[in-house]
Amino acid sequence: MKLKLVFTILFGLLLSACAQNLRILHTNDSHAAYEPASNGQGGYLALEYHLDEARSERRNSLWLDAGDMQTGSIISSLEYDGLKGGAVLEVFERLELDAATFGNHEFDVSEAHARALTQRAAFPFLSANILNPDGSSFGRAPYQIFRKGNTKVAVIGLTIDSLPERVKPENVAKLSILPYTDAIDRVLDEADAASDLVVILSHNGWEADSLLATQLDERVDMIIGGHSHLAFPVAKEINGIYILSSGSHLQYLGQADLRIKQDRIASFDNRLIPLTQAPADYHSKLAPFLEESIGELERKLNKVVGILPEAFESDKFRVTTSILWAAQAMVWEYPTADLAMVNNGGFRRNLPEGEVTLRDLHEYIPFGNTIVFFSCYGRDLMTAQARNLEIMETKPYDIMTVSEASWLVDSAEDFLIGNNPLQLDKIYRVVSHDYILSQWDKYLGFKPFDVEEQGDLFLDAIINQIQKQFGPRESGD
Repeated sequence: MKLKLVFTILFGLLLSACAQNLRILHTNDSHAAYEPASNGQGGYLALEYHLDEARSERRNSLWLDAGDMQTGSIISSLEYDGLKGGAVLEVFERLELDAATFGNHEFDVSEAHARALTQRAAFPFLSANILNPDGSSFGRAPYQIFRKGNTKVAVIGLTIDSLPERVKPENVAKLSILPYTDAIDRVLDEADAASDLVVILSHNGWEADSLLATQLDERVDMIIGGHSHLAFPVAKEINGIYILSSGSHLQYLGQADLRIKQDRIASFDNRLIPLTQAPADYHSKLAPFLEESIGELERKLNKVVGILPEAFESDKFRVTTSILWAAQAMVWEYPTADLAMVNNGGFRRNLPEGEVTLRDLHEYIPFGNTIVFFSCYGRDLMTAQARNLEIMETKPYDIMTVSEASWLVDSAEDFLIGNNPLQLDKIYRVVSHDYILSQWDKYLGFKPFDVEEQGDLFLDAIINQIQKQFGPRESGD
């Protein structure tokens, strides 16, 4: 009996001294991309298949998502079980996601909606730097320990600290957002002591992650990042810390295989798995849910509403013909306005020439912004013009497009509004949407007055004008 006990103890010690194998799977910025892209890669069903394959090869695996699983397709606009975007959560639950961090797009709707996503998700949203008014994490926790076999992994969540500039400020106004190192310092000692591996799950962007790595020490082993939409076939290594990112829109599944020995990574290998479609004989458990939850809606949204005479091109830093048309369409839809303003970042995909469906337009303008009117002086418009010329050069965020083609000119004399030269002391009525109004200091450089909120959807105005101007001809015409 004593011999058996001694053997058991020695065997346990031997196991603890041996290297431990772990596979980390990772995604980021999936943006509700539930179906394959035009290249045939991607979509939830392809993700399901490759997750199954990767997990079957390595029992001890952990899947982490670095944020922005919401906003980008009709499935994130769909109400499921009473929650907009609830179907996205359901998919990630069925695919057995271990943990996520918040992307900025998880806060697109409101604070209450982001909180509901957090509470409804079967997996934990982790956040060390977004805090409630009482100082607690806005997520399920600042970090969590995951045990995979004999390996304990601490995962710490971080979200981009410029969040108030990327969503409507009121959506995060009651929350505190800590600097990255301050947030990590609050939990790192505790997380490191309780684990064999420390991973920061970050939606900060590549530049912020690479700088952060230089400010950390050997207690942190890895950063899995999002926001920049970059795909790293080979992990970056900075200051002894591996940085991984798998691109965006579920084109790839990231995979890192590690051997961990004595609280350190003894060997490391990573790759990106192209999310090709499953073979015909693969049995998907997810497919019936997708068909049930979005099948009928998708069929309705496949209605053709217009024939685009040319491609609609999106560009955050350049006035394109189609974004200029969209701004002009606002004035056609609301003719009491003198001019319209839209932000280029509100247009999220390119649309090819030819037939355009309701579904295409929901994905072209996915944010649910509502129409607002406000007033300003002509001199204010020159201030906004100067601000946007600067943004074009420095690219800190997207520019605005104004309904007048002469918008980005050098002088008031050349700036025409309704074929008349801009008058600096004249009051102009502007139609725009609530995102620009909420970010007036960023886009406009002046504070609007006489604000009137319409409540109409910006998307509906664009759909209506496309139907009027480019609507398909009736059969027999």
